[in-house]
Amino acid sequence: MKRHAVAVAVTLAVVPAAVTGCGTAEPQSGAALLASTPITVADTGSPVGTTLAAIYRAAFARAGVDAVVVPARGLPDGLAALDDTRASVLPTLSGAALALLDPSSDARSSDDVHEALARSLPDWLTVADSATAADDVVVRTSSAVTGAATLSAFAPSCADATVRVSGETDVPDGEAVLATLADVYDCRFRARVGEGEDAGVLVGRALTAPLPPAAADETTLTDDGEAFPAQEVVPIVRKGALDDSAASALETVAGELTTADLAASVERVAAGEPADAVAQRWVDEAGGR
Repeated sequence: MKRHAVAVAVTLAVVPAAVTGCGTAEPQSGAALLASTPITVADTGSPVGTTLAAIYRAAFARAGVDAVVVPARGLPDGLAALDDTRASVLPTLSGAALALLDPSSDARSSDDVHEALARSLPDWLTVADSATAADDVVVRTSSAVTGAATLSAFAPSCADATVRVSGETDVPDGEAVLATLADVYDCRFRARVGEGEDAGVLVGRALTAPLPPAAADETTLTDDGEAFPAQEVVPIVRKGALDDSAASALETVAGELTTADLAASVERVAAGEPADAVAQRWVDEAGGR
């Protein structure tokens, strides 16, 4: 499981040791109060957001914690739901959340993005450990053409190559990705082609704009210059919302959810399978590892 230098452990609830009810009702302990309140997990509405919300809810249920999914209209509303207590947990992508909360941040690496995100949150929120699952930018080309394995090594060949950006109708940052390649690597392609046209270079994202399966002679180029911010799965949590059992569920997701796992689950949800059934399948498999 990935750990970070900042203090990211989920803060447990701080509630009165006992709450006195009306009449002769027995006092209820703080732990009992917490256990009796379902955790609310925000679903931001995209295939990735819906799948993540279902996975975290199923992980809580496996840990014996009552949890429900609540709808949010995208990431901004998901953050607002944490603020106004509609939600206690928001599964999201680290770089996307940081870009919204601190657009001026220049953090790129996994640790730097995680730490910057933690600093950008208000006092009543915290960010727990990230999973290895990530929506990384994927740049793929034929290794037989240049033999390059990194974006730096491939950059001199960009001027002779055509490029196609996957999922342009769903991913609004296609132009931004190409601009970043130009700025960081001086990679400027000869031409950009549309869906269905042949291209020497394919650009997509691991989760939100997946590329077709790679051919035997294709290579995914490493972002060795850290041009793109890390986009790892992280839960943003209201402080005081989770007990030890719920915190252990977060650790399960952080330790077991891979990009391949999440991509396969998102694909099934996007194809029409119920998110709860897909999530339960993953949690059952993760629990048996």
